[in-house]
Amino acid sequence: MEWWRVGWALAIPWFAGALWVRALWRDASPPGVWPLALGYGGLLGLLAATLLLRVQTALGLPLGWVGPTLVLALLALAGGRLAWRRTSLDFPILGQRGKAPPDRSLDSQAQETTPEREAKWRQALFVLLLAWLGIRFINLALEVWWRPLYPWDAWTTWAVRPRVWSELGQLLPFVDPQRWLGDATGSVYTIEAWTYPHTVPLLALWPTLAYGGWNETAANLPWLGCALGLGLGFYGQARLWGASALTALVFTWLLLSLPLLDTHVALAGYADLWLAAVFGLAAIAFFQWARDGDRRQGLLAVLLALACPLVKLEGAVWLLLFIPAWLAARLGGWRLLAVAITVTALGLGWWWVGGVAFNPPGLGEWVLRPDLIQVPYLGRFNLGYRGGWDPVVKNFLVLANWHLLGYLALIAAGVAVITVIRGRAERWLRAELTFVVASLAALFVLFFLTDAQRWAEQYTSINRVALDFVPVFLFWILTLFEQTARALDPARSEEPRGG
Repeated sequence: MEWWRVGWALAIPWFAGALWVRALWRDASPPGVWPLALGYGGLLGLLAATLLLRVQTALGLPLGWVGPTLVLALLALAGGRLAWRRTSLDFPILGQRGKAPPDRSLDSQAQETTPEREAKWRQALFVLLLAWLGIRFINLALEVWWRPLYPWDAWTTWAVRPRVWSELGQLLPFVDPQRWLGDATGSVYTIEAWTYPHTVPLLALWPTLAYGGWNETAANLPWLGCALGLGLGFYGQARLWGASALTALVFTWLLLSLPLLDTHVALAGYADLWLAAVFGLAAIAFFQWARDGDRRQGLLAVLLALACPLVKLEGAVWLLLFIPAWLAARLGGWRLLAVAITVTALGLGWWWVGGVAFNPPGLGEWVLRPDLIQVPYLGRFNLGYRGGWDPVVKNFLVLANWHLLGYLALIAAGVAVITVIRGRAERWLRAELTFVVASLAALFVLFFLTDAQRWAEQYTSINRVALDFVPVFLFWILTLFEQTARALDPARSEEPRGG
C-alpha cells in the first residue's frame, strides 16, 4: 500500500503539469507537443508539489502529502478538461467540430512527406534506439530501487534536511552553526551548507511523506523522473524545431546516454541533475521563443528559469546568462553593436576605478572588484588567473564522462563561426551563440579565475558544473545540424519549421 501511495504522489503532479502545458497548444497536435508536455509538465508539476509543501507549512498545517495531492488532482482535472476542449481536433473519431475527416485517398498517401513515411531502415533505427533507451532506464530504475543513499554530498548536504523533516513531521529550520550552538530548545539544526535552497530536499521529502516514513528508495525516485522529464522535453522541443523523429531521438539518445548524467541518476541525491534539467529546458524554450516569438515557449522559459535559483545557488548566476541572449534576440544591427560598446565601456570603467562595493538593506554586503567578488549566500571569491588547461582537455576530450560530446561541440563551433562570417546568423542563432559564449565565459571565470580551480584539478566539480549546460549545448548542436541539413537539401529547406 505504501508504494501505491508513492506512485500516486509522483504521478498526480506529473499529469497535472503535463495537461496544463498541453492545453497551451490549442491547435491540432504538432509533432512533439505531447513529449514536450510530459517532460516540461512533469518537472513543473513536481516543483509545484514542493511549493505546496511550503504553503502548507506557512499556513500552520501539519506536514503531509494528502492536502497538496488533492490540490494537484483538482488542477489535473481542470487542466485535462481545458486540454480536451482545446485539442479535440486530435481525436477525429470523438469529435471534429464540423470539420471533414482527413483525406486518406491513395493519391494523398503517395504525396505524404511526414516522418511516418520515412524509409524502413530509419524506422528500424528509431525502434532500436528507443529500445536502447528503454533498457537504459530499466537499469537505472533498478539501481535507484536497490541502492541505498550513496553519494557524499547527499549524505552531508541534500538528504540531511528531508531525513530530519520526515522523521519529525515538520519543516524545522537549518541555521548557521553559531545560532545552532546558542539555541537551547533543540528545535533548530545545522549543516555546513545551511544556506542552500530547499527545493531539492523537498523533492526527496515528497515521496517519503506518501510512503509514511523515511525510505531512501522513495526519496531517490524523483531523480529517475527528472531524467525522464529531461529526455521527453528535449525530444519534444527537437520535434517542434523541425527535426525528424529519428534525428530528434538520436540527439535525445546522445543526451541520455552520457555516462556522467546516468551516474547522477543511478547515484541519486545530488542537485546537479535537477539544475541541468530545469536550466537546460528553460534555455531550450527560450531558443524556441527567440526563433518565432512563441509566447507559450516564452512562458515555459520564464517558469523554469525562475526555478533555477530555487534548485541550487549557482542557478541565480546562470539566470543572468539569459540577459545578453535576450538582448541579442531582441536587438540587431547597430543597436546590438551600441549595447555591446556600452557594456564594454562600463566594464573598462569598472576596472579602471577598481570596482564597486555596496550594502543594500537586508541583502548584505556586495563587493565587485577586479580581484574580489563577494555576493551574499553565494560566497567570497578571490580573482586571479590560476588555471590550467590539462584538466579541461582530459575531462572533455580524453576521459569517458562525456563520450564524444567535446568533439561535437568543436565541430559545431566551427560551423557557427562560418555561419556568422557568411552573415547568415538569424535572430535565434544570435541568441544561441550569445548564450553559449556567455556560458563558456562563466565557466572560464569559475575554473580559471577563482579558487574553484582546485575542483578542476581534482576532476570533481568541473564535470558536475558542466552538466548544467550539457542539454543547452547539445540542443545548440542539434539546431546547427538542422540548419546545415536544410542548406544542403533544397527539399528540406522548403518544409515548414516547427511542424
